[in-house]
Amino acid sequence: MQDAGLITDVNTLAERLKWARETIACLSQEELARRAGVSQGTIGNIEAGTRRNPRDLLEIAKAVGVHAEWLKSGRGPVRLLGSPESASAIGREAAAQAALPSSREIDLDNNPDYPAVRRATIKAGAGITGFAIDYEHSGAGDGAPIVFRRDWYERHGYRPDRMIAMRVHGASMEPTLYDGDLIVVNMDSTTPKDGVAFLVLYEGEPVVKRLMRDAGAWWLASDNPDQRRYPRKLCDDATRIVGEVVYRQSERV
Repeated sequence: MQDAGLITDVNTLAERLKWARETIACLSQEELARRAGVSQGTIGNIEAGTRRNPRDLLEIAKAVGVHAEWLKSGRGPVRLLGSPESASAIGREAAAQAALPSSREIDLDNNPDYPAVRRATIKAGAGITGFAIDYEHSGAGDGAPIVFRRDWYERHGYRPDRMIAMRVHGASMEPTLYDGDLIVVNMDSTTPKDGVAFLVLYEGEPVVKRLMRDAGAWWLASDNPDQRRYPRKLCDDATRIVGEVVYRQSERV
């Protein structure tokens, strides 16, 4: 029997908005903000999951060409046909609906249309990278890999075999990432970026931190506002960047 998994990458308002913006409307955050009459920060906060009940939801939904109820809850029809703001998207109706993730089972055995990202744990190790990857068995339950459509990888230039999925532990990155959230890490992206979240190996432990550039040095910063409990730490020679966090799946609404 072949392993199977579920496509579940539009479970939240943040994920639905990003999907609709990129797939249906083909807009940048700035373009969507201008079209909806809101700030770019509003769009960014919604897609980051830090703003869950926007007052401008109806205007934003119209701007990306979807029903507000679907954008809010995931229920009901998706596309808002005849929307003047998304006239170019109407011609892509069939393609957009085909791209919409669903709860149907997907064959993960060398499926070229839905490449899988395997679950893994990171351990300190010898060698150039300074860490080892322990892949989990791709069965049912928490060890099952995550699948995305092939065009998602192509759009971002990702390689599935260079990506891993793992659970977040602890509260240091709240409210951006919560304990138990599932993240996908792109191991091809190891060049430090100011303000970007990375999975790093620090003092022998894998942690998710936001890299910050200050006074000519790189620091590991937590998003949790309790800076006494989660102070920033200076990157040293033993710090290893595993990869950039490029996707989050959360059960928190």
